[in-house]
Amino acid sequence: MSSSRVGLRLAACLLNISEARRKYIVENIAKAALLDKNGKKHPQVSVLNIFSDQDYNRSVITIAASVDKLGSSVLAACLEAFQAIDMEVQEGIHPCLGAVDLIPIYPLSGVTVEE
Repeated sequence: MSSSRVGLRLAACLLNISEARRKYIVENIAKAALLDKNGKKHPQVSVLNIFSDQDYNRSVITIAASVDKLGSSVLAACLEAFQAIDMEVQEGIHPCLGAVDLIPIYPLSGVTVEE
């Protein structure tokens, strides 16, 4: 690990969205988390995993970032989900509340649950 990474405060979000059958939409939502307002990649944000369940028509996008960048990255992904997922036609066996169902955030390094 480089010395510039020492002390980096990291957290992860397991963003639950109500789409799994249209892969391009899920990928666009994940990409939205990676980009800043100018369309450039955040250097401190990564999408670690995308899990999609076709029957549930639900995906979980795991976003890891510095604590300072995680909120804006998750918000960008949520905005993309709200624009791309039409809940009037969404079908799946998993009950859902909306285009974005759940936004759990977990501490990874240098940050506490309380923060």
